[in-house]
Amino acid sequence: MAFRLEIADFAAFYERTYDVAYRTALGIVRDLTLAADVTQEAYVAAYRHRDRFRGEAPSAAWLHRIVVNQALSTLRRRRRAARPENDLAPFITPDDAEGTTSRLALFDALAALPPRQRAAVILRYYHDYDYATIAQILDTTSTNVGAMLTRALDRLRLALDPEAGTVTRKAVGER
Repeated sequence: MAFRLEIADFAAFYERTYDVAYRTALGIVRDLTLAADVTQEAYVAAYRHRDRFRGEAPSAAWLHRIVVNQALSTLRRRRRAARPENDLAPFITPDDAEGTTSRLALFDALAALPPRQRAAVILRYYHDYDYATIAQILDTTSTNVGAMLTRALDRLRLALDPEAGTVTRKAVGER
């Protein structure tokens, strides 16, 4: 149970994982303030239930499940899409002027996806999780993850280039 040691010092775990958890929440809820709230609520839940972490998978996957569930629940409770703000700093690096335009287009295209599809895309292409891990996080099957990603990527292709319908792996954020 080596992974259990990853959350033994919860303060260090929080420091190490906060930025990525926040960006995950922001990618789903599309609102800076709401993403901060979702992230904090996710950490409160993680802390309260840290004894339930079995340590069979990396602690980051466990945390992402909590963050994604919190973000999706928050959006369901609000019963409306969160309004995006213009601060895209978490997704755009200052040295990447050439890619900024394509990233802005991608950010807008992601906003048009349903929240669960957006979560699947973020987990796959930003965090590089495999289908099985995404399925566990989203509480679904690997087959359903594949279908969600296929539908999401089709929608992204159409949004980014209606004629060619292509999205490069770099634009999606795969490393």
